[in-house]
Amino acid sequence: MSNSTRSAALLLFIATLVLCVYSAAEVKVTTDTSYKYLDLVLQWAPGSCYNFKYCKKKIPNTWTIHGLWPSVNYTNYPVNCAGSCAPDIAGLPGDLVTKMEKKWPDFYLDQDHEGNEKFWKHEWCKHGTCCTDLLSSPRNYFNKALSLYDTISLDNTLKSAGITPNDTVSYTFSALNKTLASSLGVSTFRYWCKEGEKQVLTRVGVCVEKSNEFSWQDCPGGEFEDECNQEKEFYLMPGSAAAAVFFNSGLVFVVLARILMLI
Repeated sequence: MSNSTRSAALLLFIATLVLCVYSAAEVKVTTDTSYKYLDLVLQWAPGSCYNFKYCKKKIPNTWTIHGLWPSVNYTNYPVNCAGSCAPDIAGLPGDLVTKMEKKWPDFYLDQDHEGNEKFWKHEWCKHGTCCTDLLSSPRNYFNKALSLYDTISLDNTLKSAGITPNDTVSYTFSALNKTLASSLGVSTFRYWCKEGEKQVLTRVGVCVEKSNEFSWQDCPGGEFEDECNQEKEFYLMPGSAAAAVFFNSGLVFVVLARILMLI
């Protein structure tokens, strides 16, 4: 069997698997622009890239932004509300782009090498266009996400509570909840994990009121794909534990990377 045939077969298998996953999760997406709150989703690259080969060689060792998602609940949210969408990323102020490169990077392999710009366009077109009642432009959307990110200061918040990257020491979700609650004044958050020999924390979601105040609010709760088992302890993996190697099989690594991102 040729390499191209094997790759095509693998892509078909992956596509089938994705359909099964989304069906099981019962995610409801719609272009209806109604939503109840915003979900600020932060990601930990060493966790996302742990035992995953399709990350860049150099990944962030800090919490970074994944997106700011208008939502009804964890599995019901509007997407792609503008139809045609082509934001002018090149026209954004230079200082804003510099901040985004540091705090909102794309650390997955990308065959077309568009990297950050493609990631930012995707987040605006899929999610940002659905909250233009509050954030009317890409510039406003990106600035607000960065402002909320800075307010949380998740790296410092966790460090001050003794929750630091370590592949041999685990932490409880009660300790994590207590730390975030003390810092932000709300009590319910959203956590994504990767399961294996260890439960590895990959993302944290902090919910924001649908108002011009953009105050923190309790997340609604409920089940969703890749949620953490809060009865078990979790690991915050260090950068050294994340295997980042290249895999040259055309579209295959791009598809796998984007599946993991779930954006």
